[in-house]
Amino acid sequence: MSAKQIVALIVVVIAAYVAYDSMFVVTPRQRVVVVQMGEIVGADYDPGLHFKMPFIQRVYRFDRRVMTLTGDIDRVLTSENKNLSVDYFVKWKIADPVKYYLSTHGNADRARSLLTESVENDILAEFSKRTIRQAVGDDRNEIVAAVQVQVNQAAKQLGIDIKDVRIMKLDLPEKVSDTVYERMRSERQEVIRTLRAQGDAAAKEIRSDAERERTVILAKAYNQAESTRGEGDAQAAKIYADAYQKDADFYSFYRSMQLYRDSIGDDDFLLLKPDGKLFQYFNPALAAGAGK
Repeated sequence: MSAKQIVALIVVVIAAYVAYDSMFVVTPRQRVVVVQMGEIVGADYDPGLHFKMPFIQRVYRFDRRVMTLTGDIDRVLTSENKNLSVDYFVKWKIADPVKYYLSTHGNADRARSLLTESVENDILAEFSKRTIRQAVGDDRNEIVAAVQVQVNQAAKQLGIDIKDVRIMKLDLPEKVSDTVYERMRSERQEVIRTLRAQGDAAAKEIRSDAERERTVILAKAYNQAESTRGEGDAQAAKIYADAYQKDADFYSFYRSMQLYRDSIGDDDFLLLKPDGKLFQYFNPALAAGAGK
């Protein structure tokens, strides 16, 4: 190969490299900034083929998609100076590639480090305002919401938008856990005792009202029965009197038979001297004397 051919080949290679370095492709999943001598000269390119100045301009590519940051804090102090361990995750994406590049110099590890520091500082601050009972109870959602708001404000300076912050796991030391759960059980037992006492009081009141109503009903029924019985006795006495007036002998005989039936049972055996007036119908001589 001659010298001219070698020179021509070198020129072709250089031209090809210059052409290659003057173009770049942006995919739908990327955010891109173009930097020249430390200054940003282009950003937010649409997906497709683009051109730049070779050698002196450099392309930085960032992921456009929502990304996940996970972490854990081994020691989180509550307002009671009790320890907790917290596992969390953060959903985030690059909202402003220019701010993102200026704050991180395009270094993804630096971005995650800054974001982690901000999230953990806010988590520590929120937990320090609450007791363990509040942290593991209803205040947990409030903690997450407050952390997301505060982290989002700090993340805007990094060109990052926070989509979500969640606490995956919240652990207590064994002794602290036992104490907290025992206290919660005691409180629940106190609530149960209060409700049971209220139920017993209501039951006693209901039983008292029922007993009072029963007494009133029985008294009214007794009065009505006595009144009815009195009316019946009066009517029976009138019937007896009328019967006596119509036939005194028959009335006396009927009443004596009735008395015998009520006084002497089927299995009774009586040995009596029939000389009394009650037995006049067993003694014909006595009956004849009574008739004279």
